[in-house]
Amino acid sequence: MDPSDARATVVVDQINSALRLANRAVVSDIETYSAPVQLEGQRWYDTRPMLDPREHSPEALDMAVEALAYAEFSGLVQRHPQLRYLVQICSTTPKG
Repeated sequence: MDPSDARATVVVDQINSALRLANRAVVSDIETYSAPVQLEGQRWYDTRPMLDPREHSPEALDMAVEALAYAEFSGLVQRHPQLRYLVQICSTTPKG
């Protein structure tokens, strides 16, 4: 194996590991800082506590907004069709 191929494999493995860690961290943050609710027999997370400016610094709010956007874009969560502040955990594996 060419040394550059070996290096590329290590980089890809490192990126995949970083994505797995990021996915688990985002899901953990949602589960920790949101309020779980049961709706029609399913568990949802009310994200409003994560986004409350009375409770969090502007930097924390920016991180929460980014985390929720990442989770939705990556297919880790789905938003409730009517109550957009509710999310449901789908996966910790990125789509693609």
